[in-house]
Amino acid sequence: MKKIIYISLIILSSGLISCSNFLTQEPILQQSDVLTLSDYDGLNDATAGAYTYLYSSNWYGNSFILAAEFRGGNAKIPTNTNFGSGRFQNDYAWNYTSTVTSALWNTAYYVISNANNVINSLEGKETDDVTTQDLDNLKAECLFLRAIAYFDLVRVYAQPYTSDPQSLGVPVVLVSELGKPARETVATVYERIVADLTEAESIIGGNYIRSDVDDPAAAVTKPAIQALLSRVYLYMGNWQKAAEYATAVINNPKFHLWTVANYVAQWGRNTADPSGEVIFEVYGSRRNYTWGNWDVIPWETNPNGYADAASSADLRDLYESGDIRGTMFVSHPDAPDHFWTTKYPGKPNTNQQENNTIVLRLSEMYLNRAEAIIRGNLSISGVSASGDLQTIANSRGATSQAATPTGVMIERRKELAFEGQIAFDLPRTGTSLTRVDYNGAEQNRNIPFPDKRWALPIPKSETDANENIVQNPL
Repeated sequence: MKKIIYISLIILSSGLISCSNFLTQEPILQQSDVLTLSDYDGLNDATAGAYTYLYSSNWYGNSFILAAEFRGGNAKIPTNTNFGSGRFQNDYAWNYTSTVTSALWNTAYYVISNANNVINSLEGKETDDVTTQDLDNLKAECLFLRAIAYFDLVRVYAQPYTSDPQSLGVPVVLVSELGKPARETVATVYERIVADLTEAESIIGGNYIRSDVDDPAAAVTKPAIQALLSRVYLYMGNWQKAAEYATAVINNPKFHLWTVANYVAQWGRNTADPSGEVIFEVYGSRRNYTWGNWDVIPWETNPNGYADAASSADLRDLYESGDIRGTMFVSHPDAPDHFWTTKYPGKPNTNQQENNTIVLRLSEMYLNRAEAIIRGNLSISGVSASGDLQTIANSRGATSQAATPTGVMIERRKELAFEGQIAFDLPRTGTSLTRVDYNGAEQNRNIPFPDKRWALPIPKSETDANENIVQNPL
């Protein structure tokens, strides 16, 4: 059977050999699960191995990000036939079926399986050289990875929590063993996500960063856990918690907003600026086991590459003169009316085949807090929604948006464009999709909310393998 939660413990053999290149080594496929999980070194390698799937072209390496931009109205298929490879046509037109849907399902459950197996194998592994804190750090990493996998799954394959928390979510699997689990409610999935993240926050070392990593921002840390909690609580409409966790990250002296002077240079770096905005990112490398070759974001957004994901004119029109973010688009002499994002320029000397994908950064925390204050009518000492929005605007050379629900959503669209958030921001706020610059099938130009289409079909291979999985309305 192809039931991904049936995957045996041997998957953990994809743990990586060297922590110094923990996202770039080839996987070990010769060890047994018993050997892999028998001591700290094996558990540590197995934890590192779980990160590799995040860079899959099904996830943060490509389609999870860009499909959201197409569905949300920021991206469009080029009308110039000399540009584009035909990818993302279905995402752009919302033309989904059980056999044409997001490929995230299997990849995310691979991470969940790996994380489960480490979490369930840590007990009693202390030695003279391995402390309880060492093991707790591994557990915290795996709890975070499991949580982000469930969070992304429930956002793709279910209706938003804020619409109907009792609607069907995804299966919650805590022990990777044979079985055919049914879908839990959205509320239950979110309860698991929050439980995993709050436990991870409570047990991880305050200054813990996986040792000898190439890019410290590509490993789980306490601020990364707190930032993800802020986002999760925002999606739940728990405004107080969303604001509290955003504030915890904002107040962390490790992070600072980029400025007009250094904003452009931050994209395409091999590693994150240690005193910049990046809280957590996925490390992109051709040596990664799940690297997608040319099927990567920098090639999809490169006018000299596949050029599938051009930007919509109404997105670009949001940026006023002087806003540094408005300069983050490039055209081509053969298509002067098309512009592609330069947030994924490719790392130096990689031929646009590698780029880190930023998942959590400081500017989002200001936006989360501003939105939470506005929607939750919160009163936070020394903080205001208008002040947070002004802080973002000042750092980008822009005029601040009004401290209203509409204003904060406009600022989110400008700030987080092409970072994979807009297709989820719309439904969680009960907002219909209205596309202005659109060249697809007219009947799919606009998608109302509520609508069954906001929950993508579960892959047919999954429903065929597990009769307990109820398919979303097609």
